[in-house]
Amino acid sequence: MSAQHIRWSGFVAMVGGVLAVVLTLPFAAAYFQAYPGFDVPPFWLSAVQSGFEPLLTFDYPTHLYSTYGRIFEVVYLLILPGVVSLHALQREASGRFERWAFGVLVSGLVTSFVGVAGDYWADGMGFGIELVGLLVLLVGTTLFGIATLRAKQVPTWSAWLLIIAGPGAIVATWVIGHLPSGPTFLFACSWVVLGGILSQADVERSMPELAFIGG
Repeated sequence: MSAQHIRWSGFVAMVGGVLAVVLTLPFAAAYFQAYPGFDVPPFWLSAVQSGFEPLLTFDYPTHLYSTYGRIFEVVYLLILPGVVSLHALQREASGRFERWAFGVLVSGLVTSFVGVAGDYWADGMGFGIELVGLLVLLVGTTLFGIATLRAKQVPTWSAWLLIIAGPGAIVATWVIGHLPSGPTFLFACSWVVLGGILSQADVERSMPELAFIGG
């Protein structure tokens, strides 16, 4: 994988992370608007509904919610190239554990995409797959974060963002009150940062002799 590919993959992953973060509250608010009474509304809902009114009134509530879901599914595909590039960057400095963690994370991303797509394009038929995919995604994120920390190819603090994204998803989901945006939120935040790091990598040569600014 060339240096240019790594930079562009990082940029695409960063875009995916930003998209997920930006959509999180409108997407979740659209759920509570489309299906009132299904869950207890979170504390932030009234403020979002008044502040984001144009984003919550351009279509019928159920159609609006499905539209956000169909956009959100793309997040997992956009982040995937960044995961592949980070794996390519650090595989020479890692062992079997990193490869295994990478496989778990990729499986989680692909399964989450399939599940979310099925949920919002096939009238909820993919919801069970979505739940499994998100669980695998969060476990894989933490494992891959540990492998990234060991590989020392990106700044240590950025690897810790991946590590805490898994267990931190419990809190994020409770606060946001919605699937899949809740458990995806911290994962997306970590890839806003890691994608930015990859897209600005100080690279002079192709793999495996890549060098980063930072430590």
